[in-house]
Amino acid sequence: MKRREFIGRLKAGGAAAAFVSLGGTAACGRPEKEKPEATAAPLGSRDPRVEIDLGAVGRNLDRIRKRTRVPVMGVVKANAYGHGLVETARHLEAAGAAALMTGKLDEAFRLREAGVRRPIVNFGPFGPREAEDILRRGIRQSVSTAGDLAALDAAGEKAVAEAEVDIHVDTGMNRAGVPAGEALALIEKAASLRRIRIKGVSTALTEDPEFDKEQLRTFVEVCDAAKARGIDCGLRHAASSGALFGEDGFFLDMVRPGITLYGYYPNAKTRKADSLGLEPALRLMASVTFIRDVRPGESLSYLRAVRIERPTRVATVGLGYSDGYPHLLAGKGVVLIGGRPFPVLPAVTSNHVMIDLGEDRTVGIGDEAVLIDNRRESPAAADALAEASGGSDYKFLIGLNPELPRTYLRDSRPPRV
Repeated sequence: MKRREFIGRLKAGGAAAAFVSLGGTAACGRPEKEKPEATAAPLGSRDPRVEIDLGAVGRNLDRIRKRTRVPVMGVVKANAYGHGLVETARHLEAAGAAALMTGKLDEAFRLREAGVRRPIVNFGPFGPREAEDILRRGIRQSVSTAGDLAALDAAGEKAVAEAEVDIHVDTGMNRAGVPAGEALALIEKAASLRRIRIKGVSTALTEDPEFDKEQLRTFVEVCDAAKARGIDCGLRHAASSGALFGEDGFFLDMVRPGITLYGYYPNAKTRKADSLGLEPALRLMASVTFIRDVRPGESLSYLRAVRIERPTRVATVGLGYSDGYPHLLAGKGVVLIGGRPFPVLPAVTSNHVMIDLGEDRTVGIGDEAVLIDNRRESPAAADALAEASGGSDYKFLIGLNPELPRTYLRDSRPPRV
């Protein structure tokens, strides 16, 4: 730096500023380290990865809206069922979801920090010390106790703002919520508090068809009783994915689908009927990393899990249960390579899945392997794998490691079967 420039900085900012400009720090006189530019971590060419078709998610949302004809609260809890919390929520917001539901307060906060502006309803618990942050970030909090209301009301008084709440009523799930017999009193309490604004009332159905009808009747009675006392309960919502395929009366003022948004039906019966024409949005992929011809008498994996009785060509795929590939699929799953199905051997470990290539000699190292496919009739579709293994497509999808790299397609067309 030239002497004249140094003197100019000295006059403008003092000695400390001038010294820093020479490469030092005002605090200790040591050279200031340059901050590296923030860059995305590189993806290994053969690392496992997830591909999400957001176009399919948007089309599923449209189908649900046409079926129910009420606003949709998109459920993005559990990392959006494995699809990626932030990107999926942003897409649902852009596609017109009326609100978004989280299962943890951290998820709600992350969405606000990511710039999501739609109403976010946190169904998860919170502690009194988080009440101020809930107001500051504009989160609509589900409540079920007088203590919940008191904490949010106090935070509202401090911030001179209203806390928006949904009151959750337990009508038979016995998991969370104010018992139905005590719900009216809690609703009245909420309505009396200066800094509380009721935006909705909710319940959770058990998905037992006959008992759900009793739950709905109980829930509507609570809401009607509140209305008779002049209390505006906001939007009533009870229907998650399972209730979308029941009677229209379950839709009330809003529905909150989860698994159906991502292209899956809640049970075998609705899957067979395929009344909504849902499109699965997720593909799980990895690469073939090793191929070997194994002779009779040899074995595979830990504790010699597989004993080879015939000449077998075995491929190793670089993904395992640490990535969320279910151990339940050992010996039962199917992997697609070049569009062809190959059976998974009973050898699924932390970072590897071993498959039987049979007599195939065309598969090579580096080939792409699809472990969860997004085509409805594929033998590697999540629901087909769940049926084959006795597992659950919910658990398969939610169990995918959130650290797996995810790429997103936005302007897609429905995949060919």
